[in-house]
Amino acid sequence: MIQVPGTLTVKTIHGRFGAFNVAQLDLDVGRFTVKDALLEEYSEGVYQGTFAVKRIFAGSYQSGNRFTIETRAELSQIWLDYDVSYVEVDESTNIESFTPEPETDLEVATIRTEEVLQSPPPIAVSGDDDIGPTLFGELWPLGKAIRLDCTNRQQMRAQITYLKEKRHNGQPLWEFKSQDKTWVKLFDV
Repeated sequence: MIQVPGTLTVKTIHGRFGAFNVAQLDLDVGRFTVKDALLEEYSEGVYQGTFAVKRIFAGSYQSGNRFTIETRAELSQIWLDYDVSYVEVDESTNIESFTPEPETDLEVATIRTEEVLQSPPPIAVSGDDDIGPTLFGELWPLGKAIRLDCTNRQQMRAQITYLKEKRHNGQPLWEFKSQDKTWVKLFDV
């Protein structure tokens, strides 16, 4: 494993199984694709920092009639130089290979995410607090700041959706602090 400074450009893809994040990692030694659970909590944007690269390998995928081979990096840790809540992704960044028919309807992406979560055990994401103990386990009741466990990617996606949907007087109740990799409660409710 090596630690190197670089730039991570995160993009959210709306696929047939719901929304997920992918990224391009630009380092002095080259550009690498990152498809990792570590990216799930980040918003689309550009992040500067130091990245612990576990391994570099050739990965591939097929989309339609196109077969793509890419150089991927697997990350074990991310240390950001500063906190970015949202930065517009520059369209000149070469992430076009990730975009199979983009969808802009957020409601469709949320429905598809919930459809994926219907596999056992079913996890419904709603505004009800009765789902909280099932969804968050020993993290419940949620404190002022929480850090999600990325070992169960499906559960983490449901937790993120839950936190993003919670509102107080029309304002988001939770905010992701990418520097600390924690979700912080903005209001005492």
